[in-house]
Amino acid sequence: MRLSKNFTLEEMVATSHRRLQDAPSMEVIRNLQNLCIHVLQPLRDTVGAPVYINSGYRSKRLNAKVGGVPNSRHLLGKAADIHCDNMAYAKVVFDILKQNKYVDHVLIESPTPALPKGGGRTVWVHVQM
Repeated sequence: MRLSKNFTLEEMVATSHRRLQDAPSMEVIRNLQNLCIHVLQPLRDTVGAPVYINSGYRSKRLNAKVGGVPNSRHLLGKAADIHCDNMAYAKVVFDILKQNKYVDHVLIESPTPALPKGGGRTVWVHVQM
């Protein structure tokens, strides 16, 4: 199911922990569509390149498994974690999202230490409505 020009429901609920992911309710699907239309699609249009989602909607069981906070907007379909290849790109994404009037909160996250010999870091941008 297409949620916006470049985003689908399938990618917004994808997880490697499939057995922990419940199907989203119609309310969550509407929230995901709003997130895609008002936040993610404008980001995609601005950067002019694909935007990859690490995490969109999460069921309660999945959210607990990945260490999400109990009141996470991911549970409502109102948040996404955007994969970034490096910190410089994360800062560009952050700056663009910070200007979006629909965005309630945006932050850069990077839980892993730097890899040896300049291998980089795991970086993503969390955005929520």
